[in-house]
Amino acid sequence: MEKQALVALLMLMPACMDSRSPSNSTTLSVSNGTRSPITVYVAFGSDSKIATDDWPFCSGSELSCSFSLTGQRSLPANNYLNATLSFGKPVSCGVTKAEVNINNPSWYDTLDVSLVDGFSNSVKITATPTTGNPVILGPPMSQTGNQKMLGVFPYGCDICVERQNPPCGIAKGRFGCKKGTQYKPDVPCQWQGTAMAGGDLTVVIELVK
Repeated sequence: MEKQALVALLMLMPACMDSRSPSNSTTLSVSNGTRSPITVYVAFGSDSKIATDDWPFCSGSELSCSFSLTGQRSLPANNYLNATLSFGKPVSCGVTKAEVNINNPSWYDTLDVSLVDGFSNSVKITATPTTGNPVILGPPMSQTGNQKMLGVFPYGCDICVERQNPPCGIAKGRFGCKKGTQYKPDVPCQWQGTAMAGGDLTVVIELVK
């Protein structure tokens, strides 16, 4: 191999190693299962490698944005994404949240539906691996009665099994939370993928009603 060609190849190698092929990344979509358009609100984590500027359809500031949704939309996620999504109202007190942490180079994909701040609507997350059966998280249909629902943090239960330091003026306690311990609840509040750094997984966040 000529020296010039070898140098060119070596210069390209780091870029190839650092980039992720979309086919190997966990993919993300959001779906509106109702008949009416709705606004989707997104709050990005400060460590997320994807932010508002990467989603031109989403209007807002650097770490928060919103867009109107009818039907289903794919959300670009071929890099580390740490985000919280809500439907109809901004991510705040009294709102059902979908929490997504995918394609993290240092950890596994994690997903959950959270009622820690409150309940506003029914949201489910479907995680479908390339090989295997879909895993469905939620949907909670009301503020209460979600103790046995996979991938759901019940109302105010900030550590899954207890309202230890609940936000939004919610009273402390255990009623309505999962059983067991914080790191070993009887039904997990959060689902974790099996591939380090994510990949080979399709995630759909759906507003049910």
